[in-house]
Amino acid sequence: MYKVISIFDSLKHFEEGVKEYEKRFWKNIELIKLKPSKKDNKEEVKKEETKKLIEILEHENAYKILLDIQWKHFNTEELTKIIEQKKQSFSNIIFIIGGVYGYQEDLYKYVDMKLSLSSLTFPHGLALLILFEQIYRMETIMIGKKYHY
Repeated sequence: MYKVISIFDSLKHFEEGVKEYEKRFWKNIELIKLKPSKKDNKEEVKKEETKKLIEILEHENAYKILLDIQWKHFNTEELTKIIEQKKQSFSNIIFIIGGVYGYQEDLYKYVDMKLSLSSLTFPHGLALLILFEQIYRMETIMIGKKYHY
């Protein structure tokens, strides 16, 4: 099973697409939505949101992947191979999308891998939609279905 933990207020323009992929997964994906901090100070926001993420991650026996623009890019086939390998050892794969200011480095010790979807910056809703599409694409590749590759 896949879990995606994301900090955002709304999906606004991307909700329909996200719901479409949720349907395609047949309950094999769970979106955990966390509300953004209401603090005024950027560092306080990062601290509070990092704490929320850690509280969830420390209780999860899963392979945990943190999304961040600064980390390594993989093409779909490379990422598929990594996920396929990790699914042999872990029943859950968790992807984490931090808040608008990112997160504190304390979070690194709770994740197994850091991943960038692109060098481009996306709104959280679009990043979530892209992630869902890529997970769906990886799953179709793993079962041998054609999906534009």
